[in-house]
Amino acid sequence: MDTKNLATLVAIIETGSFQKAAAQLNYAPSTVTSQIRQLEEELSLKLFEKVGRKMELTQAGREIMPFVRAILQNVEQINNYQKDISEITGTLRLVAPDSIFIYLMQPIIREILYEAPRVNLVFNSLPSEEINQAIVNGTADIGIDCDKGHFPDTVVHLPARPFQACLIASPFMAPAERDFKKRSA
Repeated sequence: MDTKNLATLVAIIETGSFQKAAAQLNYAPSTVTSQIRQLEEELSLKLFEKVGRKMELTQAGREIMPFVRAILQNVEQINNYQKDISEITGTLRLVAPDSIFIYLMQPIIREILYEAPRVNLVFNSLPSEEINQAIVNGTADIGIDCDKGHFPDTVVHLPARPFQACLIASPFMAPAERDFKKRSA
């Protein structure tokens, strides 16, 4: 099985079309179509069906996607075996709500880019309730979210660090009004 065909399948899913996948992979559209046809023949599965003017993944295609992603991740791990972190290549897909990307991720992103400069980071902002599903369906490698106290058993949740809250007031507020400890007593 040619892993290029599997990578093309993933590119179609991630970009939403054969043409966009071809552009992303720098292939002719006919190459993408040919690779998917080869993959369908090899697997004896129909992966896409035409719905109106659009090609959509079949149920069988949806069901094999976790296996396809696992194969590609394993190939990437083999290619990175015994490499120093600065030599590691591949893609790391992160998902988080906007607020976390804006307020917390810059130092983490800077560190990843410094330590592993050849890794392609892909960020996707998702609502909090969609992060677990992105991990389960393989569209993300790491999800970062606020601790809600309860999580489904389908993914592992680990605390990243404790957070402290602070009160923010206008600099134009009188100093006596900014003493929230005295005001609440």
